[in-house]
Amino acid sequence: MKLLATYFTWIVLVASCNSKKIVASKNTDTNSKQQQTTLTYNAFTRGFFQELIITKNNFTVYKDFEKLNPISKDLDLKKWRNCLELLDQINLKDLPNLKSPTNRRQFDGAAFAQLTVIQNGDTIQSSRFDHKSPPAEIKPLVEYILSIQEN
Repeated sequence: MKLLATYFTWIVLVASCNSKKIVASKNTDTNSKQQQTTLTYNAFTRGFFQELIITKNNFTVYKDFEKLNPISKDLDLKKWRNCLELLDQINLKDLPNLKSPTNRRQFDGAAFAQLTVIQNGDTIQSSRFDHKSPPAEIKPLVEYILSIQEN
């Protein structure tokens, strides 16, 4: 009987240790995913659409509303670091409240544009502004994103 009790205790102990290891590894995977940063720049109007998505290793451009034909290329680590440095200069809490310097988008003089930052699991979107005329606080970052697309 003692042998049966010892064997049962040993099985319970091993099973509980394994379950803790599985939970710990899942938490580690979640933390690494949340630490990733994604920058998205959208510009659109009735006849124009452009979405630029930047991640650590990739730069993707969509030029159609359906997003059927992405143009994707590898992103140089230096360009990614420049993006992060420019992003660090922005107070992300103020991003949704930034005022657009121009309003040409209201009468089809420019496309609507918006910057979205996904960082640590949080999604922060700027207010809408005219394409290529962002608020001064995010202007260096937006211009740099657009320059990556042109190269």
